[in-house]
Amino acid sequence: MKKFNFTLQSLKKYNDQVLDSEKSILGRLRAELAEMQSELDAKAAEYEQSIDKLNELVRGGTTAMRLSLHKKYVSSLQQDIYRIKAHMAQKRKEIENQLQKVIDATKEVSKLEKLEEKQLEEYRYAAQKERDQIIEEFVTNGSSNGGTTQ
Repeated sequence: MKKFNFTLQSLKKYNDQVLDSEKSILGRLRAELAEMQSELDAKAAEYEQSIDKLNELVRGGTTAMRLSLHKKYVSSLQQDIYRIKAHMAQKRKEIENQLQKVIDATKEVSKLEKLEEKQLEEYRYAAQKERDQIIEEFVTNGSSNGGTTQ
């Protein structure tokens, strides 16, 4: 009997490649989000330090110009934090969309794997049937010769 060959092997191979590609994109997006989180953490820490410094300046007395500049700096940090949070929200949406693509690609691969299993099962059944038939023919031919070997 000929070797088993899945009829949709090229499609399965293509879908495997698509799945790997989608997973790679998802990984990259998650890494970008983690990088944004690190940036946010750093900005938040810098913001907290700036607030402490501003409070120190107010308590210790300083010039109006210096106080105004520091308030602008604190405001700038706050704007950076808002901007980073907005980018993170957008990145989370991208990740959610990409995750759906990965799920869809996984389903496609799974369907083809199940189909391949079914075809392999049918192939094995046919192979066993063929072996049984060969054995039956051998037994039948052997008994018609009177069971003697020459």
